[in-house]
Amino acid sequence: MRKLVISVIALLALFSLIRAFPQSTTPAAPKVPEAPARGIELHPGLVEIGDGTSSLGLSFGLLSGRGGDRSLWNVLPLRLAVRSGDKSFSLGMNGLSFLLRGGVRLGRPVLVGAAQAGDVISVGGRVTVDARVDGDVWTLGADVVLTPKAEVTGRVVAIGGKVAADPRARVAGGITALPEIKVPFLGALATTASVPLLELGREILGYLLLAFLLFLVTYYLAGHARGLVQSALSRWRASLLSLVAAIVAVPLLIVLLVASGFGILLLPVLALLLIAAALDGFLALAVRIGAVLRAGSGTDTLFLFTSGLLGLFLFKAPAMAGAVLPLVRSELAGKIGEICRMVSLGLTAAGLLYGFGAFLSNARQSPR
Repeated sequence: MRKLVISVIALLALFSLIRAFPQSTTPAAPKVPEAPARGIELHPGLVEIGDGTSSLGLSFGLLSGRGGDRSLWNVLPLRLAVRSGDKSFSLGMNGLSFLLRGGVRLGRPVLVGAAQAGDVISVGGRVTVDARVDGDVWTLGADVVLTPKAEVTGRVVAIGGKVAADPRARVAGGITALPEIKVPFLGALATTASVPLLELGREILGYLLLAFLLFLVTYYLAGHARGLVQSALSRWRASLLSLVAAIVAVPLLIVLLVASGFGILLLPVLALLLIAAALDGFLALAVRIGAVLRAGSGTDTLFLFTSGLLGLFLFKAPAMAGAVLPLVRSELAGKIGEICRMVSLGLTAAGLLYGFGAFLSNARQSPR
């Protein structure tokens, strides 16, 4: 019953973030009432800012198709929605371009002089494409220049800017330029403070995604979560031995799969299983650490979830602090911030490795 109530509350919280607005239609003649909207388009308005005349919204999901090709998918897709007067524009991109460092450039020119896999995103900085780009190229408040060597497999979009394309440039997804649309608060995005704030946004988004996975595990795999949490630290020797054995066995298994020829098709499945096992063990380790800090020993799902949130925060806190310290504009603060990010990365990597060993140890100890 408790799971049902919490699930309903979570769904209500999710749908409360969804905003509906009518699609704009062709402007009516003077002194004639505007025609009714032709439909309703739903957008998860997780972030939406506006200045009275324009608005900019950002939302994200888990998985989506791309470009009408069913073989191409976006992982953690991000969607940008811009509205200015009676005009609206929506664009999707691969969320990994935002989560990974360097995925978004702010306030400086961008030159793509070599082949690049992934989207090219710039805010306030002109983009010049002189090579192949496997993805989209789009800017906010800046222009795009496509040289004769430019080849873009996705779309080229300039919101608040223009696109100058050489006739020999190739763009598979088409070119869209909306120079008249003014992006609200664009000037703030292109300041020196925007880079640390964007880095902080990445860390917060990563924390929220891990918290969402923790919610799924603790509330829908409660029995499995309890067993794994109990063994996360109490069986540390067995976890380390399992990790060492896996370090030896996994490369051998990969070699056997490659040698078999047909087994190559199973490599993506194996990679997904290894990542899922490592994340599962990492979340259990975070729950265990959070429970130790709280000096509690509860086994109910709410206690596991809140303890896991505390443990995950401990892993991500150094990176968040490292993103904020550069705002001090001191060389020493910048170096300390970089050290904090490295510490957080090291802790997360160690937690994933140990979590993988804990998952294997728990699987071996669990009754058939």
